Amino acid sequence: MSVPERSFARIDTALKGYLRILPTGRFTSLFSCAQASAAPQLSEAAQSSLPDGLFQYLRSMNEKLSAILSLLNRQSLQEDFPVTVLIHDISGAGLRFSAAREFEPGQAVEIVIALGSQPQTLAGATGVILRADELRGETVWALEFREMRDSEREKIIQFVVAQQREQLRERHLAPTS
Repeated sequence: MSVPERSFARIDTALKGYLRILPTGRFTSLFSCAQASAAPQLSEAAQSSLPDGLFQYLRSMNEKLSAILSLLNRQSLQEDFPVTVLIHDISGAGLRFSAAREFEPGQAVEIVIALGSQPQTLAGATGVILRADELRGETVWALEFREMRDSEREKIIQFVVAQQREQLRERHLAPTS
């Protein structure tokens, strides 16, 4: 889904991403974020009816299984998306990243962005390489998102807003000289 009329806030970041080059003229997405939603919450009454310690044990097992699934997802991502990238800035419209390879302007790619690790939050999109820029002596590639589910864009926007909120909080709490 293209959003040409809308402008998005952009933040500097250091996120890990996974990328694959798409065949010419194709924007078919391989990534499908079929992550399970948050663990179901038990009511206090249901928790109290469990034997002592069982609820805590089940919660601990759930966390361990989530960690194992996260590792398996990461292995699968690295196989399907062989180019590891470092994302330097991001918005709801695109991002800039560096990688250990060259790209061509106009080249179609699919990218998966690791927005968080605990729990693992991934967002995926297809896009087009716009240009190469230089950032502190390093080549960074500008990527414009072309096809993206609304839920994926919303994850990115929520991440950007949360980071902006954190930056404002840090500035507000920083001692003034």
